[in-house]
Amino acid sequence: MNLFSKNLNYFYNNIPQFYELIKNIKTRRFQIKNDNIFDTHTNEYFYPVENGKSLMYEVNELYSNNPMKNDLWKKYFLTKELPYYDENILPITSKICNNIINISKNSNSFNSDGYYYDKQFLYTTTIFGLGSGLHLEYLTQKYNFQSLFVYEPEPEFFAISCYFVDYERIYKKLGDRFYLFIKGNIDTKILKRFYDSRTITSNFLRLEFVTYQSDKIQNALNEFHLANISNKRGWGSFEDESVGFKNHLKNINKDIKILTKTQKIDAPICVIANGASLNNEIEWIKQNQNNMIIVSVGTSIRPLLKAGIHSDFHIEIERMQRLVDILKPSLEKYKGYFLGASVIDPEHFKIAKNPLMFVRDASSTTGISNFYLDFCSPMVGNAGFSFATHFSNEIYMIGFDVGFKKNQRVHASGSFYDDKNDKKEGYPVKGNFSDDIYSNDLLNLSRQNLEMTISFMKPKKVYNLSDGAFINGTIPKRSNSIVLSTLNKQQYIQNILENFKIDKIRLLDYSGFLKLYKNKIIELLDKRPKNKQELTEIIDLVNDYTLAFYNYEPAVGTLMRGSIWHILNAIYISLHKCSLDDYPKMVDFINKEMKNYTI
Repeated sequence: MNLFSKNLNYFYNNIPQFYELIKNIKTRRFQIKNDNIFDTHTNEYFYPVENGKSLMYEVNELYSNNPMKNDLWKKYFLTKELPYYDENILPITSKICNNIINISKNSNSFNSDGYYYDKQFLYTTTIFGLGSGLHLEYLTQKYNFQSLFVYEPEPEFFAISCYFVDYERIYKKLGDRFYLFIKGNIDTKILKRFYDSRTITSNFLRLEFVTYQSDKIQNALNEFHLANISNKRGWGSFEDESVGFKNHLKNINKDIKILTKTQKIDAPICVIANGASLNNEIEWIKQNQNNMIIVSVGTSIRPLLKAGIHSDFHIEIERMQRLVDILKPSLEKYKGYFLGASVIDPEHFKIAKNPLMFVRDASSTTGISNFYLDFCSPMVGNAGFSFATHFSNEIYMIGFDVGFKKNQRVHASGSFYDDKNDKKEGYPVKGNFSDDIYSNDLLNLSRQNLEMTISFMKPKKVYNLSDGAFINGTIPKRSNSIVLSTLNKQQYIQNILENFKIDKIRLLDYSGFLKLYKNKIIELLDKRPKNKQELTEIIDLVNDYTLAFYNYEPAVGTLMRGSIWHILNAIYISLHKCSLDDYPKMVDFINKEMKNYTI
């Protein structure tokens, strides 16, 4: 009883929502009885009973015994082996990463069959369901953690756990590395923030324990798995970002009008991506093209043009040179306004009849512009949706499947993907209209960022007409139930165009910022770790610095962040396969090669 009171007092003073949750529990389905949890609905005990004796304590000891070698725990290695990088594609970053791998493989201590771990240290640890919570208490007494997540959908189990778990001790020991989700669903925004802040050390291994099964726990498992695999996407590299950086310098300060502000219009905007369900809505778009502003993105331009539909604005964000050849036949026909991110190849603006430009976020150009568009990553659909939310409070989404049906094509027919292998493998997710929708790491990351856009921009109505994954914050809507009013479309287009103008962007000398950044990275790495926990702390510290520097100087921060993450990842995984004595050699090589990152 003393521990329960201690927990209530702690929650009352520090996490009042947990205190209120426990205080307001109305039902009493579960009871603590005979050193067990008794279910009054089924008249069964939660933990096994043998010869009249409850095994609750023994079972929880078993649950918490050495998770790294315990078959009751699942272990998800996101990167089992580090592949060598192609030095023709990423010459600087690949050389550094490949040499780190070689130092590990040439070490006398190299373990080709497995990894070296610390006995008392656990990696990203996830527990689904508490029951009594005794296994959580035992685990946190015995181990240190990179991070610890606990999800319990049943408030009664949480209340019962307060008799067995010293939550104040756990919070004091782990601080912001302890995440406790009670009732409802796991907050995916918190998951994303976690993976953004612990990108590297969470990318190695996740430990998972399921205490009991339920639909809510299964949903939480899916959400965690998708957030986990999405963490590997969108790292980028210095070499890739440099291409966009150079394109930006070629594109800006020319005679192309650039987006300098945004102002809402009183008209609906329909954003069209290239998901397979676009095929179902072509006729509806045709019938309503004069009743809404149409924004197309990426490869959706081709099936739209084939149907005789010219969107009012078409958006592109990719910096790859081959996009010019892919888009050229469509752009030569296209009559609307072509809106290209400043990082794309300059040839696009020469081909387009009505070129406009914008500066996007999440690129090396963010910090060297007067105005930029938020929430443009990881896919062009995100950029198009962001554009719509900046200009309208009534948005219709078409082809935003961010998922796919099993054994069916991902993209609409009549597009660039017609002659490609367009079927994917994935994991089940909640569907917008149907139950047979799957997603993968990139599509899930896109969905998460769409949800973040809605949460931040707060458009009043977002209707999702797409037959794909459900997107939080949107209203599923069948197109045949939508009737749009006529509007003075040209006037609203003109209102949007008034936000573009010829604008001069002042350029700075970024070489000093780059030198500062590189020196600090080496300084932070130049501390020899004694064990895997200290190695984890060093990697997390450098990760923190990359994020802090991005906020301080976004251009250099974005140029370097992806490459630094690849290098940190190579260090972290390689040093789990060899002795930490090899760490100084890796840092010395990085220090020698960092000079090749230049602007």
